[in-house]
Amino acid sequence: MLREKDNPNKIVWSEEWAKIKALPFKEKIQYIWMYFKIPIIVAFFVIGFGTFLIVRIATNIPDNWLTVTFANTTARAGTGSEIWKDFTEYAGYDLKQKKVEFNAESYFDYLQNQARGNAYYNAFVSLADAGEIDAITMSKDSLAALGQSGRLFDLNDEACASLKEKYADRFIYYTPVNDEEHTAPIPVGIDVSDSLLVTKYKVYSGDCALGVGAHSENIKEIEDFLRFILEGK
Repeated sequence: MLREKDNPNKIVWSEEWAKIKALPFKEKIQYIWMYFKIPIIVAFFVIGFGTFLIVRIATNIPDNWLTVTFANTTARAGTGSEIWKDFTEYAGYDLKQKKVEFNAESYFDYLQNQARGNAYYNAFVSLADAGEIDAITMSKDSLAALGQSGRLFDLNDEACASLKEKYADRFIYYTPVNDEEHTAPIPVGIDVSDSLLVTKYKVYSGDCALGVGAHSENIKEIEDFLRFILEGK
């Protein structure tokens, strides 16, 4: 049986250090690189990757105050835009704590059956189902149709009680079809056609409405946004 000290592949560090000390400086470098380059590369990778993770953990903002998708618009309304800057200043959120994300690069019309196979709609579905989209705006008819997908809050839900109290007179509805249990119109959007989205920021030129993502947990922040666009005129 081969004993550990007789293993020809085992590095005896005391002997290696003795060899290295006896060499001139240039030859030390060459010797170290020739025989230890793999451990050195691995060590640098581990240190570098560990540093990267620490920096990411320290600087990454894991959550959002609010995420809004402005669908079917060519206006500049994404993160960093004028409306984004004005809203974040108005709301006074600490952006070092959490982010505010606006997205104006989503184009699909549920009313016109343009959702099936549409990459923008698929992206919306993925984010909405993961609870990453708090609100979406588009034309009233298209939003009402989108409500049928189940990806917008029923604004009669208890979670939306404060929205109902303030904006019930603005609600837009869809009427369920082929559903014998639920036949009453369901509110899935808030009419914001007279808001800053139209009058100041020109995100839309006609009617528009806001729907709340079915898995959103940021109802208070949605209220802040609604107050900003409706009362900031």
